[in-house]
Amino acid sequence: MIIEAPQAASHGASLQRAMRRIPDGTRKYTCSNSIRRAAVVLAATSALGLAVAPSASANWTSYISSWGNGDESRRWADESYSQLQFTGCYVTYGSQDVTVAYYRDIPFSTDAKYDSKTFTACFSGGTSNGEWTGLATGDYYFKATDVGGGGLLDVNKVYVDTTLAD
Repeated sequence: MIIEAPQAASHGASLQRAMRRIPDGTRKYTCSNSIRRAAVVLAATSALGLAVAPSASANWTSYISSWGNGDESRRWADESYSQLQFTGCYVTYGSQDVTVAYYRDIPFSTDAKYDSKTFTACFSGGTSNGEWTGLATGDYYFKATDVGGGGLLDVNKVYVDTTLAD
């Protein structure tokens, strides 16, 4: 990598070492081999990261700790179908139920809201299940719209399935 620079009356000693004079009288800044190697490694690492990036639709598992009304999940890419499951639920300071709404994240606009589901089975040893179909391609999330009438929600296992084939 070479960057041309006009001659200047005064340069620091380290700058002088990084420059070399060429026959036409101009000076050029040169990079050391170690800088070139670092740039190549960085470019290769970035390209590899893109090559092994996960697909747009992916199932994932997590948990919830001390969620209140209005708390939101992470976003994920989805299309057509999504299933949300809660296992091992408990509400502190409220009734043992939670209502979740499903949203498509729309940047710089109001998010598209899909229907809400009220989960109760996960509070008595079962698994609560919600499914949404006919989804447009985009980024989605769910939000707790009513946690036991105003309590705090804990869920041992949250599972999001984005493939109808499962």
